[in-house]
Amino acid sequence: MNDELPPQIQAIADRTADGWAPAIDVGPGWLDLLARLDQRLAEISPGYLVEQCKTKFGTLRYYARPEEDDHIDAAGFAAAIREAEDDSATVCEDCGQPAGQVTIRGWVWTLCPVHVQQRANPSGMSAR
Repeated sequence: MNDELPPQIQAIADRTADGWAPAIDVGPGWLDLLARLDQRLAEISPGYLVEQCKTKFGTLRYYARPEEDDHIDAAGFAAAIREAEDDSATVCEDCGQPAGQVTIRGWVWTLCPVHVQQRANPSGMSAR
């Protein structure tokens, strides 16, 4: 999802550590969640680096590390990431509305009822 990222999400991609691809591989419904996480992490470690940002098993996976500094709240940094990852299990990946986890054709997604229907029946034909 790196085509024309919103500025606050491009700022996250710009934090990508050397040797990692600057990819934000999540649905648009999680962009606000990512922006809030970035703000929290930047308060703890202004120069933190991102290694990966993706969806795995229907939840956010955010791999990041604080900048090198002895005064960083490492526990708070890890807790902020864990909280955002946990929150992602209740936010639709597509639209940001309240959601639950579902398995569709072997893939785990976090989707609202509308997007469950769209993913389960992409052709728009009613299920029999």
